Amino acid sequence: MRWDGSIVWGVGVGMVLVGCAGDDGGRGDSSATQASATDASASASASGSAGESEGSTSGGSASGASDSASAGTSAGTSASTSAGTSEGTSEGTSASSGDATSSSGGPVTSGDTTDPTDGSTGGDACMGTEGVFDFSYLWVANTSQGSISKIATATMLEEGRYIVDPNPGAASSSRTAVSLDGRFVVVANRGTGTITKVAANVDDCVDKNNDGVITTSQNKDDILPYGQDECVIWTTAVSPMPPAYVGGPRGLAWEAGTFNEQSCKYENPNVWVGWHTNNQIAYMGRFDGATGVQLDTVEIKDWSPSHAPYGAAMDGFGNLWFSGVFTGDIFRIDTATLELQRWYGGPTLQPYGNTVDVDGNFWLAGYGGPVSYFNPQDETFNPIEGTNGRHRGIAVDGKKRVWAATNVGGALYGCGLVQIDGATKTFVKFHTFPQCSTPVGVSVDAEGFIWVVDYAGWAWKINGDTLEMQQVLIAGDHYTYSDMTGGGLKGVIVPG
Repeated sequence: MRWDGSIVWGVGVGMVLVGCAGDDGGRGDSSATQASATDASASASASGSAGESEGSTSGGSASGASDSASAGTSAGTSASTSAGTSEGTSEGTSASSGDATSSSGGPVTSGDTTDPTDGSTGGDACMGTEGVFDFSYLWVANTSQGSISKIATATMLEEGRYIVDPNPGAASSSRTAVSLDGRFVVVANRGTGTITKVAANVDDCVDKNNDGVITTSQNKDDILPYGQDECVIWTTAVSPMPPAYVGGPRGLAWEAGTFNEQSCKYENPNVWVGWHTNNQIAYMGRFDGATGVQLDTVEIKDWSPSHAPYGAAMDGFGNLWFSGVFTGDIFRIDTATLELQRWYGGPTLQPYGNTVDVDGNFWLAGYGGPVSYFNPQDETFNPIEGTNGRHRGIAVDGKKRVWAATNVGGALYGCGLVQIDGATKTFVKFHTFPQCSTPVGVSVDAEGFIWVVDYAGWAWKINGDTLEMQQVLIAGDHYTYSDMTGGGLKGVIVPG
């Protein structure tokens, strides 16, 4: 047993059934820092660029500004609605290209999936049951509002919208990552230097005022002020704090957690996020999934991209993969030992979005070049012939098909979606949308549908077999991509 793949969908305002035709960024040393989350209201303020890679025109053309804005500063304090604080640090393991310290004082084993009885990952009685979603949602960052939308993939309805930072106007929320069981999402707020956890299921929400009722958003128009929605579990500021928007938290990924042989489920997962401090040092921090406490911090020296670690993904072997943007560097952290490794793929790599497939290949969507994959077995970078465009988000479905969003400005194609056969590593086709502005995020839901979120205010749900499409309107601007449904993580943990 290893780790499988599914993802989730968009909002039910306008739905159309049609047939398918035819911007932000490493080197490494590591030291651990520990922050405590408290039961207080975080305060954060920031001024700066509104968009990382933004554009908004309709009907098949797009104009977008790449995430190159550097104006603005941000400040914030760590806060958690969950009880519990963490104190103290202790030395951990030495990392290749750097040093890392674990708050637990040794190798971190929370991602270990080995069955102690027979050395396999999980027992036969659990085969095919681990991490299966009881419900499925697409979580879309509403960048200009400092909120995220919870969209049921089965009904295509927006069931809730949540303010995710004390200073929502400055938050510039972007990446969202969903836990393996689909119960929780964490969102990165680039402008204010915070990350926030939201519960999908009311049973996981917290009755903060002890009135016996969970007060939470019920639909897209029911938006509560920050601190009043009891499904917003915690908000934590990363430490050290990014001094500006470009260094704010971006790349984001959940660990699977620890496998419980009795329940046949992964439990107590933690979440990773990347940021930098404008001094050629970047950080990947591990945060306690339950409390928001910053547990471990891996320091990456000689960080050259202007932006923070841009995207992140967990593989099925307990490794966290991430990259900068527009550069040729990629990175891997062993989440058990905190060992950091780095490879350079050359100036044409230009990674933007990234993901990992079930075989452990690290896929990279080139912003000004091809879609590529890095094979960790022979440590080679492999461009896909026939792809050369302005790619953004990227995802792999359960049939090993690779899907990458593209924008106007690419060398071979414009606004749409690239399809690649991930088994044969060959280009299949470029698909257009009936309406296309600036598609950014790509994800795969629990039923295997492909989701593409457009910055300009909608998403497309796509049947990868028939290429039929449904459009879902989502109010606001959406600079959002990463594992928006949990399908990326599930795709490598519970192969099916």
